[in-house]
Parts: sequence; C-alpha cells; structure tokens
Amino acid sequence: MPFIIPDKCTRCLKCVKDCPANAIDIETYEIADTCIQCGHCVAVCSDMAVRPDFGDVFLLQPHQVTPKEFRNLSSGIRSCRSYLPKDVPDAVLLQLTDNMRHYPSANNARPLNITIVRSKEKVKLLNDLTEEKLIKLFSLVSSPWVSPFYKLAMPSTNMKKIRGFRDSFIARREANQSQICHNAPAVILFHGEVSKTGMAEADANIWAANTSMYANTLGLSTCFNGFIVKVMGKKSKLNLRFNVPSNHKVYAALLVGYPKVKYRNETSRQSPSVMLV
Repeated sequence: MPFIIPDKCTRCLKCVKDCPANAIDIETYEIADTCIQCGHCVAVCSDMAVRPDFGDVFLLQPHQVTPKEFRNLSSGIRSCRSYLPKDVPDAVLLQLTDNMRHYPSANNARPLNITIVRSKEKVKLLNDLTEEKLIKLFSLVSSPWVSPFYKLAMPSTNMKKIRGFRDSFIARREANQSQICHNAPAVILFHGEVSKTGMAEADANIWAANTSMYANTLGLSTCFNGFIVKVMGKKSKLNLRFNVPSNHKVYAALLVGYPKVKYRNETSRQSPSVMLV
C-alpha cells in the first residue's frame, strides 16, 4: 500500500480528489485499507510525497507518439507464423516482461505470473504436447460415438470442420511441421491461480496485447496462441513440464521472435459493430 511522507506533503489535496476509493486522510497522512492500489496518488503528487509500496517514483517524460503514428503501428501488426532462426536475447525478453508492470489490471490485483519458454527443445516439446492433446480432443469429439451427443448439446458445432482440423493436424504432425509454435524462438505464457472471482484472464489479455505492441517496436513479431491456452488449463499435466504451478491456468500465450516476412500493405478488415447508447 502507498504511504505519505508528511514532511514533503503540501496538502494540495490532488491525491485526495483523485483517489477512486476515498482512502486518503490528509489530516493524519494515512491511507486506509480500502485502497485499491491503483497508484493514482503516487502518479499525481507534484512533490513526490506519496510513495509506492514497491520501487521508486520517476518523473514522466512527455511521449512523442502521435495518433497517426499509433494507428500506423497497430495497422502494421500481424500474427507472425514464420520466424527467422534467430534467438531473442534474454535481455530483450526481460525488457518485454519488465514493462508489464506499467500495464493496466482489471481489478488492480495483478495476479499473473510469467513463464518464458525459450530453449529450442522446450519450445518443440510445447508444440508436440499441445499438438498431441488437440488431436486427441478433435478425434474424441468427432468420433461416431461422441459426435451425436456433442451435436445434441451444441447444435451449432460444425463436425466437418472439426474433422478437417483433426486430419490437418495429423498430416502436419507426420510431416514434422511446427504447427503450434511455428518454430518461434520464444513463447510467453501468462498464467495465474484459478479463481471464480478473479480477473486473471482479463489481465492476461491486456498484458499480452500491450506486450505484442511493445515487441513490434523492438523489431519483433508475435502471435497469440489459443491452442496452447486450450490445453494448459486447470490441473493440466502439461503445466508442470513448463514450470507452471498445478493450481494455475494459462490464460494467454504469445509467440515471440524475429519475423522472416516483411509486410508492406495494410489489409482492410471489417470494423466492429458499434452501438452508441
């Protein structure tokens, strides 16, 4: 929890007015337990009299990113499935993870842990085990014994598509293709404890999206991988193979590496359906 240094405080009340939890008593210089640890009081204090419970306070520098530049960056980001055979230095991977402390959290709890799979052997193992799990799942769901009941429970299920996935995965496995990890030099796993009330999944998607954008500024490309997320759920046997605690679930997975292909055109996409109410 943040704390106030009385000798530095000028009682300007900026922190009091900006606190969403009304947790600050400037008369006693105390911050109540109702504090949600959003950090606004630390960020708004002109005299740096409010200190964080972890780390130091630094003066923000004016950013130079214009709306046009940000649009150009985001429109040029594509899911990368073709990587150069070049390792991402540990220093760069740690630069990506260090910046995560600045990303928003759905409820300020910040419950996530990060595991980076970066050795060729481990990345291949993650690819092969995920592949195996998915083939078993597709085979089970599309089997003559299970598919009628599955269709009954979920009428919109496209069994032809599922069988196509199964056959495609089997064919690519036999050809020894890296169809899950796409030979990426690193895979970032965003994981946390399984909770009915927590918001780790939202946090993981927020952090992964921001990490993807930051990675592109460093000359890297990324790819969100839902297949890995699908098989590394609660109590998954895969978790311990990659140092993910057994009571954790992987909520997001991001392939990271240097792209083999450079894209020159912005691809048109349909805008989301929007309703102003």
